[in-house]
Amino acid sequence: MKHKTGVAKYLGACIFGGFLTYLVVSLRDFDDASVKERFLILADAFTIPGIILLCIGILVALSNEGIFLGFSYAIKYVYRMLVPGVSKDHETYGDYVEQQREKGKASGFGFLFFTGLAFLLIAVVFIALFYRW
Repeated sequence: MKHKTGVAKYLGACIFGGFLTYLVVSLRDFDDASVKERFLILADAFTIPGIILLCIGILVALSNEGIFLGFSYAIKYVYRMLVPGVSKDHETYGDYVEQQREKGKASGFGFLFFTGLAFLLIAVVFIALFYRW
């Protein structure tokens, strides 16, 4: 499988954020709103995808540091204990962590941070326009 280029990643994140922005605007009464209310609706519409993209980027960064390894080990252990027919080899937590770290970390997820920050910056501009108007 080919890795996406940087432009494709940013474009995908922008399309996702644009879709969420459109969804929020379409759910609000944008056409009948005054100019000041439109600025507020647009600020809300750009804040939501910005926060979502930023939080996903933070979760990926935390996952790279191994913060979720304990949860995944516990789920795997419980699954092996409860489901019949699954091999019952008793892997220690230390072995599991070592094996997971050998697999490598996710790379190239900075586009989530920067795209999320761009959406939040646009939202701040609309908030400033809302209070300035």
